[in-house]
Amino acid sequence: MSPSVTYRTDSEEPRGVIFEQAHYGAHISQHTDYLKDDQRSTPDSTYNESFKETISDKYRPSSVADDFMYDQTASTFQYTLEATKSLRQKQGEGPMTYLNKGQFYAVTLSETGSNKCFRHPISKVRSVIMVVFSEDKNRDEQLKYWKYWHSRQHTAKQRVLDIADYKESFNTIGNIEEIAYNAVSFTWDVNEEAKIFITVNCLSTDFSSQKGVKGLPLMIQIDTYSYNNRSNRPIHRAYCQIKVFCDKGAERKIRDEERKQNRKKGKTQPSQTPCTNNSSDSKLSALPLQKKSDITFFKTMSDLDSQPVLFIPDVHFGNLQRSGQVFYNTEDDIEGSSVLVKRLLRPVDEDFGPPPPKQMKEENKKVLLYVRKESDEVFDALMLKFPTVKGLLDAISEKYGLPVEKIAKIYKKSKKGILVNMDDNIIEHYSNEDTFILNVENVVEQGFKITLTEI
Repeated sequence: MSPSVTYRTDSEEPRGVIFEQAHYGAHISQHTDYLKDDQRSTPDSTYNESFKETISDKYRPSSVADDFMYDQTASTFQYTLEATKSLRQKQGEGPMTYLNKGQFYAVTLSETGSNKCFRHPISKVRSVIMVVFSEDKNRDEQLKYWKYWHSRQHTAKQRVLDIADYKESFNTIGNIEEIAYNAVSFTWDVNEEAKIFITVNCLSTDFSSQKGVKGLPLMIQIDTYSYNNRSNRPIHRAYCQIKVFCDKGAERKIRDEERKQNRKKGKTQPSQTPCTNNSSDSKLSALPLQKKSDITFFKTMSDLDSQPVLFIPDVHFGNLQRSGQVFYNTEDDIEGSSVLVKRLLRPVDEDFGPPPPKQMKEENKKVLLYVRKESDEVFDALMLKFPTVKGLLDAISEKYGLPVEKIAKIYKKSKKGILVNMDDNIIEHYSNEDTFILNVENVVEQGFKITLTEI
């Protein structure tokens, strides 16, 4: 979604910029990469058609705003999430909130610093709200988790983070853009309180194929920038930790914590005696551990220099190229821009350099399948030397003694019972470390037909 949410007509010539395909479909963002209206292509929108014309007319930036740089000296921002905070907060860490997957929650943004005492004539800022992993996860780990999650989705267009097309939201924000699958950018006026409604489409347990694994904590992070500032450094950054559950699991988790809290309070109260009531320790123990709150305040971060990891899968680059949304850039675009004319979706290798050829080959070989026959209880590990159908056939032939030349067909049956022809793309991107039931059918005069049923 473009920053001004401008929608071109059929007769309009599409514009964009050239980029190279990245080995990893993700990028560590820089604020100078947020482009102006005519330099940005539009990813698939989550908004209804009925809102397009209204938004386009209402939030087209003026030339006055383009020349203005908001002075954020002594400004402080406050962000809140309208969701129940965990009762078991860890000291020194940011707030932990429980969310339900696919449910929309309101996020409110406001200015609370000394600038709040007067009304600014032009006071636009840009904020980026994103879902990221905790700080102890490095870039490669984050990319690995996001790629694994994306490979398990039913559609390649599935986003990590979406915002709702509520009118209440559009009255306070503009220039909305889906800059990555896990991030949305928008502008808002610090004179007014801004509100958006977000939903997170991944579970905390979606990043491992193992059952019963503890879910990974995620963060909702908000970076706010001066609208036309060339700096990659945000003027404010805050975060809130989240754990995402399915089927009203957030409410069940809160109720479970409330029961544990009440049991703990019941155990501590009988141990108190009148002679110890004057001590500070007894006063603290007599207080409730924490009250349930439906509002969670984001915690301000002091680190404004590290760049967040934005996830943009390879399929998104391909879709842009096929739809003709990304073609070229011109010197006029560069000269007329107040920010660097570099698409946010530029290859991540620009920042980190291409991996060594040997390392790239090793990555391509790492496809491991767990296979067993219907009558077996233990799985066999099939390590594919190459992530292709031929590599799979060679592994099956070596493990089970079937001549490759006599294998006529190989199929994959999904958990929903859908039978498809196995191909290189399925093996390379959607099968690593998956478990299958192997069925071998010997068809007279045709050869062996092999079906791998996903379990």
